[in-house]
Amino acid sequence: MGARILAIDDSDQNLSLIELHLQDTEFEVVTARSGPEGLERVRREEFDLILLDVVMPRMDGFECCERLKADPRTKEIPVIFLTGEMQAESHKLYAFEIGAVDYLSKPVHGEELIARIRVMLRLRESSAELERENIDLIHRLQQTQAAVDLLQSEIGDLRALETEGGGAVGELAWVDPAGAIRDADPALVEVLGTVPTPAFPPLARWLQTGDAQTSELWFDLGEESRCFEVRRVPMPAEFGDNVLLSMADVTRAREIRRSMEARRGREPIEVATPEPVGYRMTGCIGSSAAMREVSQMVDRLRNVRSTVLIYGESGTGKEIVARALHFDGKFKAQPFIPIHCGAISPHIIESELFGHEKGAFTGAASASRGLLTAADGGTVFLDELAETTPDLQIKLLRVLQLGEVRPVGSTNSQRVDVRFIAATNGDLPAKVRANEFREDLFHRLNVVTIHLPPLRERASDVVPIAEHFLEKYCKRHDRETLVELSQAASRLLEDYPWPGNVRELENVIDGALSLGCGDVLQAADLPPQVRECRPPMLHADQAPPEHATTGSRSFVLPNLRARRAQVDRRAIVEALERFDGDKQAAAEFLGMSRSTFYRKLKEQNVK
Repeated sequence: MGARILAIDDSDQNLSLIELHLQDTEFEVVTARSGPEGLERVRREEFDLILLDVVMPRMDGFECCERLKADPRTKEIPVIFLTGEMQAESHKLYAFEIGAVDYLSKPVHGEELIARIRVMLRLRESSAELERENIDLIHRLQQTQAAVDLLQSEIGDLRALETEGGGAVGELAWVDPAGAIRDADPALVEVLGTVPTPAFPPLARWLQTGDAQTSELWFDLGEESRCFEVRRVPMPAEFGDNVLLSMADVTRAREIRRSMEARRGREPIEVATPEPVGYRMTGCIGSSAAMREVSQMVDRLRNVRSTVLIYGESGTGKEIVARALHFDGKFKAQPFIPIHCGAISPHIIESELFGHEKGAFTGAASASRGLLTAADGGTVFLDELAETTPDLQIKLLRVLQLGEVRPVGSTNSQRVDVRFIAATNGDLPAKVRANEFREDLFHRLNVVTIHLPPLRERASDVVPIAEHFLEKYCKRHDRETLVELSQAASRLLEDYPWPGNVRELENVIDGALSLGCGDVLQAADLPPQVRECRPPMLHADQAPPEHATTGSRSFVLPNLRARRAQVDRRAIVEALERFDGDKQAAAEFLGMSRSTFYRKLKEQNVK
């Protein structure tokens, strides 16, 4: 279908002439016989251009144009003035000042009118294309800047690595075959705490193999572990079994390298051929395929006034989508009123929505307009729609069908222009089949549907969302530095099924910061159900954790984490026995990080 043209003129003859000129073109012509009627039509329908008469009774063309340009919903529509009277030059100038794009005198030749319309529509499309390209350029610049920031961080780490690791000076130490340090340079003694030291099993194993002159080994020094680069120093045979080593503390260098590896794994820096960037839904965090589909759907609906029904589990962000549908579009200057249908008492919800007259019921000392009337021209978001009563469903159906609201105690209806966005975490078709929800209302609401995926189905978004909440709650808790996620904590967050979705994740991050975690949020800072991947059983019919079921999708927990509470102690004890008490080797054998292994030792009371 071609462009839609609205012609506003008080003369039927002029309107018929315009329709005649445009009847064999690509344009669809709609007519209005007064300024108020034209404003009403453009408020309810989409138009690409307006032909506007200047001299009309009740409201002239200038006033009508001023109102069009003052309304955010219509200010971008091109207006061409048509006049049959001789007008002063100042009138033409004023027409352009208030936003008109052209000014023609009647009678207008048909071919000229068609040419002027086509030129203005092309100009409008070119302007829109330029704006899209500008937005795309801004996104590309932001992407490039992000890459530059990342490279600067990389350079900073490389410099720090050169300082910490490249020039690390080894201290000399005498070591016996059992891995105990018998004597050492003073600087090394200060790090070790005491000399001679107990035997270090990793060091003993490395000495026994004899197949490498240099290695990096972790030493358990009681409350902390440190990494040393150890190097054999050749000595004459008469010095016996003791070995002379050069030992350099490279713990900090190791941490820098690990940080660089994590950044490279999580943040690609290719910017030479960036993908085209278009609309991104406000409030959307993450780039999973599921959320890209939601964002694309919102992009298609944000500039129209179609009814939208949003499905999603509790905590998935249904209101964020509803707000994006309203505030990301051209109707953002109009009211947006969210209503939680389950939070308002059934006894007063009708009065809240539709308003009431004075004396309509006990306590109604004055008249009050309802939320639907307050939202006229804007959007009403009905959250948890499935919790409405049958009586209220009938009244909502009337608003959707006729666009009319009747306050409680009144005999007169009021016209309202409201866009409805509804949301539910239930199965509305099932409720219709069970006679718990009106079928006719369901069909009225089921114009366009958006399905929000649960967080467990977009695991790649978990860490970006968690980092967003870390930034948010660092500010709220007055933290001077931004808290980062450790790799172990990130893996636990990604593995957890999140039955409470984004809301539950936000609470976990808030709780960790409230309890005073360090500058790096570790796995031990997370609550037990996240560390052990055991969501709370909130329903009597909930399946056991090993085969937890949430929503419509089965989630099978990882075997190690699902059974860890039963087998941890036995596995740890057996691993320590296998490696003669070497905690580092035992942790590697069990596939645990050092921090997790030491935490398990404490939890299981293993000495």
